[in-house]
Formats: sequence, C-alpha cells, structure tokens
Amino acid sequence: QECILNKAIEQNNSFLAAQIFIFGCVEAYIYGEYELAVNFVQKRHEMERNISSKCRFYGLTDFFDGLSFLAMAHQSSDQKWILSANKSISNIDLFSKLSPSNCEHKLLLLQAEMKSVTGEVEEASSKYELAISAAERSEFIHEQAIANERAAEFFLQNGDSSRAAHHYGEAQSLFLKWGAQRKVDDLLM
Repeated sequence: QECILNKAIEQNNSFLAAQIFIFGCVEAYIYGEYELAVNFVQKRHEMERNISSKCRFYGLTDFFDGLSFLAMAHQSSDQKWILSANKSISNIDLFSKLSPSNCEHKLLLLQAEMKSVTGEVEEASSKYELAISAAERSEFIHEQAIANERAAEFFLQNGDSSRAAHHYGEAQSLFLKWGAQRKVDDLLM
C-alpha cells in the first residue's frame, strides 16, 4: 500500500492517492487507530483539491469520515470533531434518501455515535439497535459487525456489561463471517 501510494504521489496521481487514503482510513478506524484515520481523511481532502470529483463510494467515505470524527470527539472536547461529523451525517442523510438499503444503517450508526458523544444515552441505545437491524436487513455484514462493536463499547461505558458482552459476541461472530480473523483476534485481546 505504501509503495503504491508513493508511486501515485510521485506521478501526481491524486485520484489514486485519494483512494488509498480512503481505504487507509477504513482500516485504521476498524482497528481503533482513530488519529491515524482522521490523518488519512485530511490527506485525502488535500488530494481531492487536485481532482475534479470527490471519491464518495456511495457514502462509504462520509460514513468512515464521520465515525472517525466521532471517535475523536469521544476522546477530546474539541468541537471541530462534532462539526466535521455533522457534515458527514448530512451527506449520509442525502445518500440514505437516495438508497436506503445502502445507507440507512450508516446514518443510524452515525446518529447513535453522535447521541453517545452528547450524552443522550436512551436515544443512543435505540439508534445502535436500529443501526444493527438495518445493516442486517441490507446484508452489510462488516458494517453490522462495526455497529455491534460500537454498541458494545457504548454499553460498557454506560455500565451495562451484559449488553456489552452480547454485542461483543455478535461483533466477533460477524467479523469472522466477513473473513476478518485478524479483527476477531484484535477483539479478543
């Protein structure tokens, strides 16, 4: 990945570099490297200044951008993360209206994370469950796994270890079904 990125930058191929940063963000987010994920987002934005159209991938970029910003908002009181996440949520809301089966669960998970950040516990709990159900209906196994993992973290932080254990178990099972053994191993550590 690094070799291809260096070659893309060397050849002024901003489009390829932006795509590499997209998937770098996804991987960094999935493995809990949130600062690295937002660094990839920022680098992608720099690359996108040099190309005529942004790489949206039908909501994928806004989804992982938003998740990364919200993860940073959980760690910091800096309002820039909330503002950036709100932009991602607005974009996903538009995608959700155009293609609910592809984006409804993404929107619900971003809303759950925002409710979690703002301390709206009951609303967050409900949104996590809705996001998980919507991802399952649309057969987005990996995003259902992510939603379960985020729900588990939320319930653990809010003192509900029973629901947290349930969602961690679901996340592990779904990541395994997706073929992400390394992620399953990471969750077990």
